[in-house]
Amino acid sequence: FPVTIKIDVSEELGINEQIINSQLKELPSSYSFLLLLRTNAIKERNLLDRQKDIAYSEAYLFHKDSGSNGMTNEKANHKANTSSKYTSLYEKWLKACNKASILDDICKAFEARQAIIQTLSANLRKER
Repeated sequence: FPVTIKIDVSEELGINEQIINSQLKELPSSYSFLLLLRTNAIKERNLLDRQKDIAYSEAYLFHKDSGSNGMTNEKANHKANTSSKYTSLYEKWLKACNKASILDDICKAFEARQAIIQTLSANLRKER
């Protein structure tokens, strides 16, 4: 069953100098969780990509071989692209691509945040 996880990007990527040491300690577990989500999203996208390609190939071959005089490549291509199975998988694949892209961007932002927190923490230690 699908699980919905909401991430408050502003809160997760925010930096509070008052609690910088605790934020620094929380980084590895938070980052690991985000990487796990991203990895799963990429796997889902890749699986749907393969399923989409198979659905296209099956529809193409079905239409290409079913014509009495043989169907042109262009017409078979059109029929395959408009088959219900292919279009359904294509829509799911687009959503999966978007999800993977968003999670990838969040991970990159989290990496930048980690570098900033480490720098701020080092600067605060120097000031003391």
